[in-house]
Amino acid sequence: MPATTDFELTLEELRAVTRYAADCAQQTLILVAKACPQDPRPAAALEAARVFADGAPRSRLQRTAAVAANRAGREAPSEAARHAAYAAGSAAAAAYLHPLAKHTQLGHILGAAVHAARAAESSRGGDPVVAEYVLDAAAKRMTPQVRGVLDRYPRAPDGRSRQAQLLRRLDQLLRDPAPPTRVVDDPGPFFHGTRADVRPGDLLSPGHRSNYGSGRAMRHIYVTASSEGAPLAAELARGDGPPRVYRVQPLGTLEDDPNVTDKRFPGNPTRSYRTLEPLRVLEEVHGWTTPPAELVARLRAGLGGLAELGIEAMD
Repeated sequence: MPATTDFELTLEELRAVTRYAADCAQQTLILVAKACPQDPRPAAALEAARVFADGAPRSRLQRTAAVAANRAGREAPSEAARHAAYAAGSAAAAAYLHPLAKHTQLGHILGAAVHAARAAESSRGGDPVVAEYVLDAAAKRMTPQVRGVLDRYPRAPDGRSRQAQLLRRLDQLLRDPAPPTRVVDDPGPFFHGTRADVRPGDLLSPGHRSNYGSGRAMRHIYVTASSEGAPLAAELARGDGPPRVYRVQPLGTLEDDPNVTDKRFPGNPTRSYRTLEPLRVLEEVHGWTTPPAELVARLRAGLGGLAELGIEAMD
């Protein structure tokens, strides 16, 4: 610890911050591993971070590993690999967060997540929505203990560089209240695309495993008022049966689907929604237009590439 401090920062809090940084960096380590399979330095930096986070004393190991990972980043052949290596280096450097009320210290807390977002974005052709997914996951990953540490530091300033913009955005996600949920007044009709074989009167309820992404249990069920959206969802859904489209009646309040409206399509032109309540099946829709095979293949490949980075872009 430096001789001059602005507040208390315990060893356990340092460990928590370092663990958080390592978890944020982990998801894009695959990018540098693919680009530089013979370079062990970024992985070693993550390991050094976890050694300290798991209870070992802080030592030169974290400092030297961070320096080595950053050097690997400078030598990396692509921007994506470079920032993935920097993310690992930032995780090891998180162990040296100082209790000084300066915004420059935010890099020790949030730097790994920001570099991971930049790496993921670069790996997908500079798509800013991909960075938004990574930052959103980093915000959700933050524990109350690490959030308590973050609140002792000034907010991230505005900046022109992409790195500064991403840091500011993550800081906003963590500290600003979420915007109020928009009241959905769409008159419908509403549709649901799936491979499940159901009958009129059946209820489609939340709580089941998702047909997309990780397959995790979902708190919401999704619906669209777009005649094109449901067939596409049906084609992309996992399952053995044929794709099916149903006209449904939502039995609860609808809210905008944040998978698309908060990131890809502000204003919800796709008319995509979700609800915590069941959908009542009214009828199966026949004769819908099958989405182009090349579009389905492109979306499947894109979702697979995002899943490799730990990004759940469609649940």
